[in-house]
Amino acid sequence: MLDPTVVVHSSESGKTSDLTSIMLIQPKKLFHLDITREATTPPNGQPHVRVGAVLPKWWTLIAFEPTASMMLTDSQAAVAAYIFSDTLDPSEELVISDEIGYRSTFRCLVPERRVESRRYALSDKYTPVEVISDFLVAYVSLKISHVTRVFIPICEELHWYLVIVDFKSRRLIILDSLPCVEKHQQRKRNTIKVAIYLEAMLDDHIFDDDKSKVVDCSTFWPMTPSGLPTQKNRSNDSGVWVTSWMRECTLKDDFNIQVNDSTRMRLAVDLVLEEHNDLCLVIQENAWQYRTRVEAEHEDIWE
Repeated sequence: MLDPTVVVHSSESGKTSDLTSIMLIQPKKLFHLDITREATTPPNGQPHVRVGAVLPKWWTLIAFEPTASMMLTDSQAAVAAYIFSDTLDPSEELVISDEIGYRSTFRCLVPERRVESRRYALSDKYTPVEVISDFLVAYVSLKISHVTRVFIPICEELHWYLVIVDFKSRRLIILDSLPCVEKHQQRKRNTIKVAIYLEAMLDDHIFDDDKSKVVDCSTFWPMTPSGLPTQKNRSNDSGVWVTSWMRECTLKDDFNIQVNDSTRMRLAVDLVLEEHNDLCLVIQENAWQYRTRVEAEHEDIWE
């Protein structure tokens, strides 16, 4: 079954969805006083705190601990604890945007778990016209002359890989964190298949603002960049790799990224703190209250 989802970057605007918003450090303790902290200043000029490996005992209540390599502010660390708490309601809504994300949804970002998706934009089950109708609000402002790339994550037998339809270079770029010789031709065929589907979809009149521009992405050349990094065996990281490529390689062709357990937590925290999350401020407040309550219940860790 071929079930990809579409993300479109438009060259009409230089602004892309930024999931890496940084909150200012607040002068409140979250971790053990023995923790090693290293203040740094990233390119955006806002400080991070490098969270060390020594965590308070109450972090045993959390399904997923920060790693020493992560760059989290105190506020972000509190949100991470709130997201991955083993004692809070798994059905609580943490994200309300185009979709709803529950605490249980974020469990798939715990290390070694598979990233899951229950909704697909493209599928053999639906025609391009049906997809356009279903996602009309999201697609209504899109015009084909502004499209530079379309990102299509494909889930095939529980494994994710990414197809980038690049209209500028006329390529179908296949990014696979766990390439398989036996599956290579099948994935190449699936890539061409979704390009044909996308072509039929973008040929709809609602995207037409330049009749001289022909949508012919089914003729683009499928290729896999050489020297791509690969995931660890049995890490179940393919969905995280696909998400990271989409976030970090919006317009550039350098696909040599790094993914580890901290990537999963960073993704979870960024999704919750993203400006398009209607619950962003509510979750931040709840996270501080949760942290304060847990610290009070475990005051012995500060002695």
